[in-house]
Amino acid sequence: MSRQRFSPEFKDEAVKLVTERGYSVTEVSDRLGVSQHSIYKWVKAVKPTSHTQSESELIEAKKEILRLKGKLRQTEEERDILKKAAKVLCKPARVKYQFILEYCRTFKIKTMCRVLQIERSGYYAWLHEPESRRDKEDKRLLKLIRSSYDASFGIYGYRRITLDLKELGESCGKNRVYRIMKSQGIAAVRGYKQHRNGGYGRPSIVVPNHLNREFTTTQPDKAWVTDITYIRTWQGWLYLAVVLDLYSRKVVGWSMKPTLAKEIVLDALLMAVWRRKPQNSVIIHSDQGSQYSSSDWQKFCMKHHLEPSMSRRGNCWDNAVAESFFSSLKKEKIKKRIYKTREMARADVFDYIEMFYNRVRRHSHLNGMSPEAFESASK
Repeated sequence: MSRQRFSPEFKDEAVKLVTERGYSVTEVSDRLGVSQHSIYKWVKAVKPTSHTQSESELIEAKKEILRLKGKLRQTEEERDILKKAAKVLCKPARVKYQFILEYCRTFKIKTMCRVLQIERSGYYAWLHEPESRRDKEDKRLLKLIRSSYDASFGIYGYRRITLDLKELGESCGKNRVYRIMKSQGIAAVRGYKQHRNGGYGRPSIVVPNHLNREFTTTQPDKAWVTDITYIRTWQGWLYLAVVLDLYSRKVVGWSMKPTLAKEIVLDALLMAVWRRKPQNSVIIHSDQGSQYSSSDWQKFCMKHHLEPSMSRRGNCWDNAVAESFFSSLKKEKIKKRIYKTREMARADVFDYIEMFYNRVRRHSHLNGMSPEAFESASK
């Protein structure tokens, strides 16, 4: 097999996970599916930043930072406790004990007792009172539910969390998971719904619609779809182009740039070609944007045995899979946020695509499997 190639954009984001965001090389290698040797080589190529501070000043600064962080953690913990305990502050002590038991893995018991103004001795005495077996089981399941919920960044509802629990060997039904989540106020966090009117549209004047809304394929690399969206930052727009394989709904190529120049779609398609190395002709479906109508796009497709296909003008439903991906991205990750910088937006989108959507996120079209798990299971 030929060596897999990665775009400079992919390498930059992978290096930042190690140098700026605190991930280890092993974690980045496992999450992105790239060898550790490659990660080390990419990181080594980045020149370290020189520091002018003396060693003693640096030590003192670190001590002060640690002290302030400790105070901040304590203040934040008390604040978070008050937020969570708002409904039990005026309740009897037994209700507060129940709250402490539920959140003892999240907050310190000593701090919760102080904030809720109860004695620790009373709480520990209450612990020796018997509980029903079902209540204990619900509490055990609640921890697993919270883990699944947090791992999905708050995106999963009770149906997908039930699939996670069954994968762990639990035999609980979705109705029980729904009841536990509802009693604890746990619900899937969604962004917003975007209503779009998709009419019949006019036929493409550049290339015909070869896909014709056939969004289900039986083999990988038979048909890809591509589109562009925009993300708002205080520095201006950040544009995102993606390429998805209709077989597994996996994002096989992407590119992010501050302008809508044709290079953004060419770089995304180049990443897809590098990653998938298709052996046969692939339909690549897009809208009628100027980037997809350019001669460079046509030449690139011809060179790499890709068959262009275009939606009818003014009809977004002809490219519904790409539209659906952008909708999930904006509802589940962006949530109407305006990023401070383009770099912050890039990092968030990179995390969503490479570390969550492709590898972890359960997809209803794939019977509750992630795109990578679906492709692995079908080999």
